[in-house]
Amino acid sequence: MEGAAVSPIRPSLWTRRAGLAPLAYDEAVVEVGAPVELAEGIFLLRLPLPFALNHINVYLLRESDGWTLVDTGIDTAASRDVWNAVFGSSLFAQGPLRRIVVTHHHPDHIGLAGWLAERFGVPILMTPGELHVAGRYADPARDVVAERTPVWREHGLPQSVAAALLQHMPRYGTQVGRLPDNVVRIDVSQPLVLGGRTWTPIIGRGHAPEHLSLWCAEEGLLLGGDQVLPKITPNIAVWPGGDQNPLLSYLESLRQFEDLPAQALLLPSHRQPFRGIARRVEEIRAHHEERLIAVLQACDRPMTGYEFLPALFGRELRNEEIGFGLGEAIAHLNFLEGEGWLVSSVDAQGCRRFARSPVHPSH
Repeated sequence: MEGAAVSPIRPSLWTRRAGLAPLAYDEAVVEVGAPVELAEGIFLLRLPLPFALNHINVYLLRESDGWTLVDTGIDTAASRDVWNAVFGSSLFAQGPLRRIVVTHHHPDHIGLAGWLAERFGVPILMTPGELHVAGRYADPARDVVAERTPVWREHGLPQSVAAALLQHMPRYGTQVGRLPDNVVRIDVSQPLVLGGRTWTPIIGRGHAPEHLSLWCAEEGLLLGGDQVLPKITPNIAVWPGGDQNPLLSYLESLRQFEDLPAQALLLPSHRQPFRGIARRVEEIRAHHEERLIAVLQACDRPMTGYEFLPALFGRELRNEEIGFGLGEAIAHLNFLEGEGWLVSSVDAQGCRRFARSPVHPSH
């Protein structure tokens, strides 16, 4: 930025802290399809994903009469094959699946919930906000990808690219099996007893509307879902009908994790479990600060969201990456506009452009 290095993230969203414990990754060897016990009665099962991020971690919690499952994997033949092998293993000789808890509505987390619930005759537990969005996305009368087209066009996506995305972006219903009608809505104000432990719900925003993480204070365990991840950051994007300033919501949500004990073990939905949650929160904030500054530095004229993609990502995006990347670019631009760093206007053709604010905000 010009002159002084003023962070676009105001101090009320991020009070920097030094001397935090470093990240320490758990040494467990995690392979697809091979459950590994990380704490007494808690098993990580890694399932395949057909994306660049090629796996998801789901968690099996041993009950006295079977298992509770947290997240399910995407609905693909490869995922079902892994589950069928696990169900035939000695692990499930201890008892069947008893319940399914879903952290949020994204396909890699909820995709097989309906299949598993029907197979075992067990309930699915979700937060009300996530259940609402899952139902909206799964509605066969809607095409949520088509609904994004006006937003893409407003933010400068060329017509040819928008047409290709409309044709090739995956539809929710192809990755998520039908949910039963009797999904249990979690009361997030109350603790949950799962696997013989008491878990406090922590609700995150920004990545999803009512993302569920579960904190066991007694043993220092956090089932984190996607809200705090090692080495990567969750997609924070603007979608039609959703939060229009999700980066602000996400940064606000991170404050719930910054004071967790240094030795607490985070069990994430992707990559390796680790200790040092507060340090990771600092790294994620710094990542978004860096991206926000890059956007401001690139803004030397009125620009569309599409034109900001090279500055935000530093590489060429391909295929569906463009759709998700533009959603994330809009999130960063809306944050900067909300904080007073940028202003935007829409021209006669309905195209929105962002420009530097003539007055920089003061923190």
